[in-house]
Amino acid sequence: MCSIYDAVQAAANLVVAAVEIKEIQTQKAESEYQTEFLTKQAKKAEKDAAYVRQEGIEEARRKRLQSILNMGEEKTNLAAGNIGLSSQMAINIVDDEKLNGELDALTTLKDSEREAQKYMDRADQYYSQAGLASFKSKNRYSNGLFSTSFGLFSKNNNLIG
Repeated sequence: MCSIYDAVQAAANLVVAAVEIKEIQTQKAESEYQTEFLTKQAKKAEKDAAYVRQEGIEEARRKRLQSILNMGEEKTNLAAGNIGLSSQMAINIVDDEKLNGELDALTTLKDSEREAQKYMDRADQYYSQAGLASFKSKNRYSNGLFSTSFGLFSKNNNLIG
């Protein structure tokens, strides 16, 4: 027969279990928020990488266009200096301007790609952290519910038996 003390003890065990379950649910919600936050940070880093890449492409295009303009200006200066545009010196000057512009454009592209890769690496890091947080959350939740249920069952079983 169950005494009043045993009934009170069983009720107290139920209250403790309910509190533990609520705490487990709160921890799960916190972990889900952290996972969502990290995922958003990763997506932002990906957008930043795309933006940096596009800016690099646009800057390289501007440098190539400026190089073409500079080539035209060099041709004008050579013609004004009464130097034949078909002379080797004129061809070298114009080619140098073209090559310098292309080199600047390629350097700009390389630098922007390097910076974009940093953003992508950061995005990968955020995704990894989000995955780990999600895994830990699910693991803690299931383990917490199991241990709380098992603990409640064993405590109440001892009261009954």
